[in-house]
Amino acid sequence: MVVRVEKPAFNLRSKINELDFENLDYNKMPSGSVVQVQTKYCDNHGYTTSSAAWSAISNFNIKFTPRCYNSTVIFETNFTAKLNDDDGYARYRLVDYDHPNGTNVLHSNTYCAASHYLVSTDDWIEVVVRTKFPVGHMGQHHLVLQGWVYSGGTLNLGWSGSDYRVLKVTEIKS
Repeated sequence: MVVRVEKPAFNLRSKINELDFENLDYNKMPSGSVVQVQTKYCDNHGYTTSSAAWSAISNFNIKFTPRCYNSTVIFETNFTAKLNDDDGYARYRLVDYDHPNGTNVLHSNTYCAASHYLVSTDDWIEVVVRTKFPVGHMGQHHLVLQGWVYSGGTLNLGWSGSDYRVLKVTEIKS
């Protein structure tokens, strides 16, 4: 019995090298795939407020454009802060300044973080903020972290002019 092996009409290795891995088709990515990650360094100083209304926390904002409609976006950051009133506390929310319907709260609950409840006025504490939301529009998003002081006092992020924090946005395909 004679077995004949012929050289293929094309070279598989050269065909693989021709593929463009820089531009993936997001529609072909499986659910749970990380579509993009955006990061920004934020100063942990220069912001104070006593306002009993929402105010943008300086530097804790980022612009990004989603790549997949209805994907999930995770927003993460932390900062060191102090509030100088024993019964005062702070609440936080994440908004999109570029939403087609105007400024829009992105997470499903009223707040996405809180701090300083029953904390001594002398304490600088680490505030961790993590929230997620579904992509509702495909235009640019201008994500802005806002704070509100309840029951008096001044919220101060003046921990150190030498400290930076990372703000991170991760888009995950749903």
